[in-house]
Amino acid sequence: MRKLLLSAIGVGLLAAALLVAGCGSGASSPAAGSTTAGGMTVAQIMARSQQAMAKVSSLSFAGDATFKISSNGASASALLLGQQPIVVHVAGKAGGVAGVAGAVTATKATTGKAARADVTMTVKTGSQAVAVGFKTVGGRTWVDFQGAWYAVPPGKSGATGSGAGAVKGASGLGIDPAKWAASSTVTTEQLNGASVYHVVTKADTAKIMSDFVKALSSSAASKAAGSAGNAGAELNLLQHNPALLNGLKKALASASVEEWVDATSFRLVKGALDAHLHFGSGQSATGVGVHAVLTLGGFNEPVRVAAPAHAKPLKQLTNGLSGLSVGSGVGL
Repeated sequence: MRKLLLSAIGVGLLAAALLVAGCGSGASSPAAGSTTAGGMTVAQIMARSQQAMAKVSSLSFAGDATFKISSNGASASALLLGQQPIVVHVAGKAGGVAGVAGAVTATKATTGKAARADVTMTVKTGSQAVAVGFKTVGGRTWVDFQGAWYAVPPGKSGATGSGAGAVKGASGLGIDPAKWAASSTVTTEQLNGASVYHVVTKADTAKIMSDFVKALSSSAASKAAGSAGNAGAELNLLQHNPALLNGLKKALASASVEEWVDATSFRLVKGALDAHLHFGSGQSATGVGVHAVLTLGGFNEPVRVAAPAHAKPLKQLTNGLSGLSVGSGVGL
């Protein structure tokens, strides 16, 4: 059940990232069913927003995501999953690089000596909660796990990324995220005393998941899987299982994205995602409902991040987690 849950959430997060990258990229023409607001179409508004966000060098953000799992199984774990949603809260600030907003919305950390970030995240289910976080400053990165800081060795902090980069990478696979929107509408309203464009985009779920499976089956994914350990082995098995791949194509039952764009600055100030996924059938069927909200602010304001004192070597954390996994018999 644990592996099924992790796989379901993983697919949900990946589909959400693909959806946000595609629907936020700004199509060259309005999607079917588009309306206009203030004399502008959805495509024009999103294109202006993309240009404005590319000029943002720092920001603060806060977001919440809820994963509600349901199962047809009658086991105690299945019943528990149905009663206890997984709630993720993330908050922080980032700056020091041009277009930092793209890196945040693509869920990747900015890196480099100029980059600064301070992010905290709490994952809660029922009465249990796990707190993690990270800081980046001066080219160094630290990870916080349950209140203790660990220093990441230089060169191991990960790669930079942006929403535009994700879209560009998808195009290299013959995937066009601009075609993922089934319909879009826009209205004008007030949000926290400011005039905003409220854009609602419903996704073509079949197109998204077909492209997702196409990406999973690509030679690039195979190459990456070769050096990804257990996760790579599981991806390799998935690539050679047509039934599972076909099941994935139908996993995303529905998805929609809402974006609130400031009518003056055209910066994205709020976003929301709703998605529903289904895996398996009959007694083994599992459903995952995803609802996420992200708010952005503090645009181009100074970001000051202090390096944590008395940080431990990262190996102490990774070795401890590995021992916990093996000792408890829980596979990650």
